[in-house]
Amino acid sequence: MIQKIRHPRPRDLKFLGLVAVTGLTIALYLDTGLRLAGETGSGWRKLNLDALTQRIESGELREREAEWYHPATEEETRGAGGTIP
Repeated sequence: MIQKIRHPRPRDLKFLGLVAVTGLTIALYLDTGLRLAGETGSGWRKLNLDALTQRIESGELREREAEWYHPATEEETRGAGGTIP
């Protein structure tokens, strides 16, 4: 059976208004976040290649693993949720 299009009720208009306001709020939030992401000091780190190259060439940084690094022991892997087979 085909139903005729009826006139929108006030409740329907309120719901559509709520959807529109929600969509607008999300769009403004995303727009603000994207604008802030491009600014200096927004939390994104930028690598200073010149300073890194100088530290590598001076020997301050070496092409090897850090002194604190070691392969995980069995005890350490148990603490992370189980043993590795």
